[in-house]
Amino acid sequence: MKIPGVTVQELMAIPVLKEAKVLSGEQGLSRVVRFIDIMEVPDLKGWVREGVLLMTTAYSIRHEPEVLCQIIQLLHQGGAAALVIKPTRFLTEIPHSALEESNACGLPVIEIPADIPYTDITQRVMDMVLNRQAELLRRSEEIYRTLTTMVLENSGIQAVSDNIAELFKAPVALIDNGGQAIVTSPQEWDWTKVQDARHFPISVDKRTVAKLVIARNELDDMEQVGIEQARLVMALELMREKAVEDTESRLRGNFIDELMTPPLPLRHEVERRGRQLGFNPEDDWEVAVLESAAAPPEEILSGLLSMESTRRRVVSHIEFRSNRAILFLPTLQQNVPGSDQEMSWSDTLKNWSTEKAWGTADYYLGIGSAKKLWELLQSYNEARRAITVAQRLYPDQRVCKYSDIEMHYMLGEAMDKEEFSNVFERKLGRLQQYDRSHGSDLLKTLFYYLENRGSLVDTANYLFIHRNSVKYRLERIRDMTDFDLNDPREQFICHTCLIHYYLREHR
Repeated sequence: MKIPGVTVQELMAIPVLKEAKVLSGEQGLSRVVRFIDIMEVPDLKGWVREGVLLMTTAYSIRHEPEVLCQIIQLLHQGGAAALVIKPTRFLTEIPHSALEESNACGLPVIEIPADIPYTDITQRVMDMVLNRQAELLRRSEEIYRTLTTMVLENSGIQAVSDNIAELFKAPVALIDNGGQAIVTSPQEWDWTKVQDARHFPISVDKRTVAKLVIARNELDDMEQVGIEQARLVMALELMREKAVEDTESRLRGNFIDELMTPPLPLRHEVERRGRQLGFNPEDDWEVAVLESAAAPPEEILSGLLSMESTRRRVVSHIEFRSNRAILFLPTLQQNVPGSDQEMSWSDTLKNWSTEKAWGTADYYLGIGSAKKLWELLQSYNEARRAITVAQRLYPDQRVCKYSDIEMHYMLGEAMDKEEFSNVFERKLGRLQQYDRSHGSDLLKTLFYYLENRGSLVDTANYLFIHRNSVKYRLERIRDMTDFDLNDPREQFICHTCLIHYYLREHR
């Protein structure tokens, strides 16, 4: 924060300057004086401090008065407050070009009588600056004490925000990094519709976590001090809330671990603890598992889930384990009075995938079926199975519901017997050998042809080849196997054999 000071206009009202005259640059009288200096040499480059009131007798430029124009330019560029000069002693008159430059840049040029000692001016000005600083310090301590007391008394972030709004006599809002309002004062204030608002970052652990928005365009020194204290107290309040959230998240994580690790707790115990931790046992719960080659983006996923849960008015949860993210997603029962027909969680997750919300990493996301809270382990296992089937049968399908591949998984589990291998060898062994010898994809073409219900176009789109290529491959398959691919029984046998091959043999 800048050192507080007094304006040039305020200084002109002190008795010692009652005979001083503003020669030019009147529009700059609101400039703030923070320091005083005396010019001994005309070369000021690199020496001008912001807020300085420069006094001079012009002795060093008495033979080159035109240099005064350059001095005014340097003072303006350096953010000086004003130039105070005693021209009658060494200058016959101030050059007209210097006065024009002063008016152009808005730097006041003030003439004082030659008989006024510099010490009278410097002492009075510094007294005013120091008194202003003392007043700001006192006010700063008062604001800090008031706001921190509210935090220590756990008044809540809304009460702190209301106090800040009262302090500045203006609406305020605390918004997160996603632009969502954490709290506003007044509570219904829409900060997005305000044009003249200022934003101040709020940092916790050296990281910007929010912004304080104030519907004010200009702030004086006193209000700037209030801003600094408000930012600090808001950071303390956010840290306190974060500590509470972290504790609750850890307790929820421990509860989830118990639900996912046999032996499972009793149903009545799950219901009791679930209500305490915000997991409504009346809801159905789906578990979604995201696995990727690298660690999933925790901040992005957590933010997306938080916003979606707020929109749905439910409490969800997410756990991160190495290269895996596990999402626990509650779904309101549709027969509950007042409940809305929401987009399914699987559709929401697919939209996130389509929009590449979590980047372009190599990942698969499996979604289990809806279960009760005490049955989460079943939904979790189903989500893992969906990933397994997707990786082996549908490598381009990144999001997979267990209900869509349930029969495939059950067939795969039942195909451990040697008879299935014998059937595959008898029906499709020749195609397998041909693929291995020639590097072709006849087996894959047949599988996706059957998956797409005999559609040449859909099969070609899935394999990224021309439909004529699909047609040619199918003709090769017919020539080598003598299959009738229009026969439903033949289709069923081939399809089952291929599921066996990709799930059990071709891992």
